[in-house]
Amino acid sequence: MDVDTVLTRLEALIRDARAVPMSASCMVHRDDVLDLIEDARRSLPSQLGDAQKVLTQRDAVVAEARDQSKAIIDAAYAEQARLVAEEEVVVEANREAERIVAEAEAIAEAKAQDVDNYVDGKLANFEVVLDKTLRSVQRGRDKIRADQQVDEMDLTGDIPVFGADDGPEGQY
Repeated sequence: MDVDTVLTRLEALIRDARAVPMSASCMVHRDDVLDLIEDARRSLPSQLGDAQKVLTQRDAVVAEARDQSKAIIDAAYAEQARLVAEEEVVVEANREAERIVAEAEAIAEAKAQDVDNYVDGKLANFEVVLDKTLRSVQRGRDKIRADQQVDEMDLTGDIPVFGADDGPEGQY
């Protein structure tokens, strides 16, 4: 019999007991009460053992939960540290990438400036050559035009010398 049942029977025994006149006391049969107390004592060790097992299991469950929560917290801190380190790596990588891009842009700008200067120099030389060539062409054309004018006049290109007898008088 369990303790709860024994206590319920003991309560009923006292409630149903005959009251002593003129007092708050009652009369109970001693052997009945002693039997119930003996039943309670027999029930208590097994129920106390069960309670002790539950307490031991509870302590084990709480200890296991603490271990698991500590492991989860440690894993969270490790993950946090990894993410922070990864973020630092990403930030440093971005910083290095920006530096490389800036350096590459500066090199590209310098190369573009060098190319522009080279092309400008070549164009200036070409301009000088073209100018000389144009002047030569112009002189050649001028000479051709002068030769054509001489041919059109039927001039031989010789300068006539006129004497007193040879030419018309008063000319030239």
